[in-house]
Amino acid sequence: MSSNLRGKKVVVFGGNGFIGSHLVNYLCEEACEIKIITRQKNSKKKIFFANEPGQVSFEEIDYNQSAINKAVSNYDIVFNLIGILAENKNSKFNFVHTEIPRMIAKSSNINKVNSFIHMSALNVNIIKDSKYALSKFRGEMELKKEFSNAVIVRPSVVFGKGDNFTNFFSKLSKISPFLPLIGTPYINFSKDLFKVINFKKKVKFQPVYVGDLSKFLIKMIGKKNKTYEITGPSTKSFSQIFDLILEHKKRTRLYIPIPFFQAKVIAFFLEFLPGQLLTRDQITLLKYDSISKKGLSNLRTVVPNPLSMETVLKTYL
Repeated sequence: MSSNLRGKKVVVFGGNGFIGSHLVNYLCEEACEIKIITRQKNSKKKIFFANEPGQVSFEEIDYNQSAINKAVSNYDIVFNLIGILAENKNSKFNFVHTEIPRMIAKSSNINKVNSFIHMSALNVNIIKDSKYALSKFRGEMELKKEFSNAVIVRPSVVFGKGDNFTNFFSKLSKISPFLPLIGTPYINFSKDLFKVINFKKKVKFQPVYVGDLSKFLIKMIGKKNKTYEITGPSTKSFSQIFDLILEHKKRTRLYIPIPFFQAKVIAFFLEFLPGQLLTRDQITLLKYDSISKKGLSNLRTVVPNPLSMETVLKTYL
């Protein structure tokens, strides 16, 4: 896939997560040495890497500048995939999305690594009312100060084996007779009575397959000072994604429209439960369509025929 990886030493922060585990599997096809940096080495998740013995190693660290400096020392290529969808008492957006990328970038600069590739998220540069998006965008700004040649990749929703998106709704459809259409109908309280409710407007996604994203990330090795949006080949609404899941599972469920203001009320109470299935900040993110024409053209420079949900969903759900 990438001849410039032969004999190189690659460190992946967040390599035991959903996207990280897929990326590492693709890296294993190359003649390179891979080290996964994690805070949860003894995770309950089952991860299998198709690697040669000794090709992949794990290192468990606390995320501070000294530990990160040591982890990056003598490595050629650095990937940062660390991210969280919701805050808890141990993980805050500012530290995970802003401070950690800054520290990794600083270490990459100190250790003179050849390539630093950082994964952000689509729309973080335009969303101003989400703590998640603001922390992600600040992270981009901070890491650029420390390592100006960094490559930033902003994907849309990522799907594939082990994801927290399609798998969540598939499991929900198993136990619930209803599935939520968040953001439908769209209600604009600032307009007059006859325009306040819009049943046609829906939350839109342009999901990208994790395998295609992994290939793109690897091809970014050697690039300098670039930012790329990445999206998949087709645009989907919640109902269209649910249709695909239910068709594969041979289930029939009712779709319940939940406008944003009502979804925020529900999320407020869900935030008190363990695991935080839904947060108010996530509802805010859904107000912005996760789509980009430029994102698809960027992906096609590496993957000419990116895979769609219709093709891939049945292989892992």
